Amino acid sequence: MKRRLLLLLVAAVFTAGLPLAAQGAELSTYFERAASAEYEGDQVLTCKTPVGIRDTAAVVQQKDGVIYVRAGVDGAPTISAGAGTLAAQGPGGSASSIQFAAATKAPSGYTMSGEEQVTYLGRLADRVSLSIGGKNRVRLTFDRETGALLRSETLNADGSVYCTSKLTSFTAGTPNVASGAAATGRKVVKDFDFSTTVFPAKLGAFRRLDVYGWNDVGEMAYYSDGFFAFALYHVEARFSVESISDAREWKGKSGTYWRWFLPGTTTLVWDTSEGGMALHGDLPVDLQTVVLAGLPAPSSPNLLSRILELFGG
Repeated sequence: MKRRLLLLLVAAVFTAGLPLAAQGAELSTYFERAASAEYEGDQVLTCKTPVGIRDTAAVVQQKDGVIYVRAGVDGAPTISAGAGTLAAQGPGGSASSIQFAAATKAPSGYTMSGEEQVTYLGRLADRVSLSIGGKNRVRLTFDRETGALLRSETLNADGSVYCTSKLTSFTAGTPNVASGAAATGRKVVKDFDFSTTVFPAKLGAFRRLDVYGWNDVGEMAYYSDGFFAFALYHVEARFSVESISDAREWKGKSGTYWRWFLPGTTTLVWDTSEGGMALHGDLPVDLQTVVLAGLPAPSSPNLLSRILELFGG
């Protein structure tokens, strides 16, 4: 079970990191041009978390509306995403593929709160600020010539920078994408019979977009507020974090969770009276607190969970 959880979490790293089209004619144009741009470049992602800096580097290519991300390390998976699909292609084949309508729909709530001309990587660019609930949350830098998204900054509630994803090199034009990188992965089937206690329709500004059956052992729901996003997992038994060296106990307002940070993402795991739960997404810490307040609180697993554990469930 631990391996299956980690495989899907690897894919979710890139799900949450893809910006969605925003409201307004001008802002929509930025995202439409960014989606159709073709380029390649080196990318660095850096996040300032409560437990220190988390960063990583990758090679990014965009072709025919699909983004390809590879770590540049032999054996590491290539991630491809576009037109509402996500696939991870590695030595063992495709790890997962998820389809969700939100990737092609304009989100509600976000507005353009600022726009300025800048120079980035020696290129003319437009830096656009997005706000929700009266707070600036995102700064995006778009290349003026091609429309490509060159830099993305997500902000904490106080306006400080939480994560920065930036291209450190940029080559416009159609990239030479590795053969097989866009292979279609296993389809995850939508679930229509699920607990609304475990998967509420709304969590703060976040809306539940879809729920899927997950690996025949549980369910996974996808939430977004239009830009930030997270996947929420539920199983009848427990999620084990024994193999996660960075996992640390964290006391939230509702109880104690296991939490760890990777570049661009946070994962929280906890036991509840409803079973084991895990949250994985790109939320700044203050938004994590908002979301957790609307979910089942940490508690001892129920009797069914204990029985399933005894039989290896």
